[in-house]
Amino acid sequence: MKELKNIIIKISDNSTLSYKFFKSIYVFLVINFILLSGCSNLKRNEDLNICSSTKFPCLTSNEYVLLITNKGKIKLELFGKTAPITVGNFVDLVEKGSYNKTIFNRVIKKPYPFIVRGGGNSLIGDEKKFIDIKKGKIRYIPLEIKLKKNNLPTYGRVIDSSSQINNIELKHKRSYLSMARSQAVNSANLQFYILLKSLPELDGRFAVFGKVISGMDIVDLIEEEDFIIEAKRVDS
Repeated sequence: MKELKNIIIKISDNSTLSYKFFKSIYVFLVINFILLSGCSNLKRNEDLNICSSTKFPCLTSNEYVLLITNKGKIKLELFGKTAPITVGNFVDLVEKGSYNKTIFNRVIKKPYPFIVRGGGNSLIGDEKKFIDIKKGKIRYIPLEIKLKKNNLPTYGRVIDSSSQINNIELKHKRSYLSMARSQAVNSANLQFYILLKSLPELDGRFAVFGKVISGMDIVDLIEEEDFIIEAKRVDS
């Protein structure tokens, strides 16, 4: 248990996503009200169209993003069908230029390969790029994890039973992409990480939403304070 807590701290340490506990409860209630309109509706309608039922950016299609870094190019495939809100949020930030000129602010390779975390401190100090223009404040999204047996993802809660963890659709494997967050469950915003090795201990606790489809050799070269020159949405 202590080791798992340390892993979460490693991913969220020095995060710009500092989030108080009561806010996580608020987001949880809001997402369940706006997104699912109550558990009873969800049980009655497993085919609910998430993207027409939420105010968060949302995409149910596979999307592709190119990260142009100072070390080379990294191409990502994002799985909108499995993680529509997480993918929608990421693509929205890409299109707003939020990742341009940002550093990889945490890279852990010792004592064994762990993660490369990006989307952190801006090189130009423009905090406005992290703000939801419509609301005038930082946008936080809920933890989003889809189980194979369900048509819809689960929102706002950690998956911790072994039977459910075994049925998670997207797991923490080398080259996969997941959202960083603080210890508050619904605090993901901008920061993401790429896995340098499979880390099943993170399954059910963080939202995996894509993978590197080319340029993993570049990811392996990334060090702290390397940076993203530009992130852009591209065709497959």
